[in-house]
Amino acid sequence: MNRNPLIPFAIIAVIAIIATIGMSYYGLNNADKLLAAMEAGETETAETDTAAADDPEGLYKVNCAACHGQNLEGGVGLPLDTIGSKLSAEEIANIITNGQVGDSIMPPMPQVDDATKEQISTWLAEKK
Repeated sequence: MNRNPLIPFAIIAVIAIIATIGMSYYGLNNADKLLAAMEAGETETAETDTAAADDPEGLYKVNCAACHGQNLEGGVGLPLDTIGSKLSAEEIANIITNGQVGDSIMPPMPQVDDATKEQISTWLAEKK
């Protein structure tokens, strides 16, 4: 009844290797389809980004949601769902431009242009 304890691990390793080879084979045989799907997806993404740039919520999602959450719920950054009750649009714009150190740290966002910053800060100031 002395079984080798390495046998289950060896079996798992063999299964993983077979699965990896199988997925690689599948990917190589469908590379043209996958490439066409990716190109179509990039076109849709570009259209979505252009449409998102037309409204403050879309601008927020493009520029801020990675840290502050898609629904203003917070994440890496603070939640912004009630930021308008604490800060004015000018104060929010200042934080976007210069960053903030204190209770939380927000880096300056120089890549956000003035028009975008104004739209986002005005929209966020309405969140109370």
